[in-house]
Amino acid sequence: MELRDVNQVGVVGGGTMGFGIAINFALGGYSTVISDLSDEVLTRSIATIKSALNLFVEEELITRRQADDAGDRIKTTTDLAEVAKDSDFITEAIVERSRDKRELFNRLDKLCPRHTILASNTSGLVLSDFGSDVTRQDKLVITHYFTPPHIVPGVEVAKGPGTSDETYDITCDLMERSGKIPIRLRKELPGYLLNRLQDAMRGEALRLWAEGMASAEDIELGVVSTFGFRMPHEGPFRHYDLSGVWKWPEDIRSPRSIENEKIKNRLAEGTPWFIDPERFDEALEKRDREYIRRLKELYWPTL
Repeated sequence: MELRDVNQVGVVGGGTMGFGIAINFALGGYSTVISDLSDEVLTRSIATIKSALNLFVEEELITRRQADDAGDRIKTTTDLAEVAKDSDFITEAIVERSRDKRELFNRLDKLCPRHTILASNTSGLVLSDFGSDVTRQDKLVITHYFTPPHIVPGVEVAKGPGTSDETYDITCDLMERSGKIPIRLRKELPGYLLNRLQDAMRGEALRLWAEGMASAEDIELGVVSTFGFRMPHEGPFRHYDLSGVWKWPEDIRSPRSIENEKIKNRLAEGTPWFIDPERFDEALEKRDREYIRRLKELYWPTL
């Protein structure tokens, strides 16, 4: 199976995440069928899709014709067998409960053609749990979207124990085709990558608030106006590069308090992760220009 063999996409669950996932596929040119338990839920889902597409048009992200075409590509059904029988790729976006996902995946395994890839939008559970009874282990994959899924570009893509390279590659290609940025994860882990990073920050923020370090308002302001301001340009590894930490003395950039040998050895190298050391000044100027543009857009001249 190849990406060109994917013609229809199914989305099971039309709620908070499902409607946006369907928008992505429809804008990517795919016939998309949303399945849910009641017509009432599906009616709300279609109304939310229309509203979201109208907002895209108002903000000049897409044209009215593109919005109408995408809307026309989306159909709904309360019959799981209907969405299963003709879909080449199905994304599950139901409640985050292992037993519910297990039941759904076992049903889809029986209803879908053998070539159909089954993906889960879980943000914390792992395929080896709720997908363990599925016979098509090579066709199981994680596609974790972030709220709002039709706007946030990144999608985590992770394998389960039996996921084939073919399934993984098709899934990443499908994400790109539908306008998303696949973030390729190398292993399954509860919470995966980005939720674990978010949870670490949220937990520390709550602890500092509880200890009276600052008000919730100032903690929020601090995050948004400092490293949150930088993050459209750089994550933690590029920040290490651009702040010049790799040039610091070894005992500072790789302190003894670091216990992980792999981390310690990497920091001891004294080399950046991404930038060319010979073009450090050029990288700094590029960063500063992007920062200045964002400063003008978000804060200037209100400071």
